[in-house]
Amino acid sequence: MKKRRLLLLISIPILILGTLTFFGEKGIMHLHHLQKELSRIKESNIKLEEENRKLREEVKRLEKDKRYIEEIARKELGMVKEGEIIYQFDTPSKGKGSSK
Repeated sequence: MKKRRLLLLISIPILILGTLTFFGEKGIMHLHHLQKELSRIKESNIKLEEENRKLREEVKRLEKDKRYIEEIARKELGMVKEGEIIYQFDTPSKGKGSSK
């Protein structure tokens, strides 16, 4: 009987300590969650750094390359040079009047 009580007195604190170690605020599960979040944040930082690098390159091109500015003006603003003629062709859409 005394051995059983002693075993119970020892095992209860060990179980509580083990539960807190695994599931507690500073436990193993929380540590694992933080490591996953850190990994996600690092990946996000890498993507943002790459995007920043591309934007810096584009700024440099816009500052120095007049042909690039012209290309952007043509593509995004639909601008044309003086005396230039633009031909636009409608492409037939699939499903309308098509018997094939």
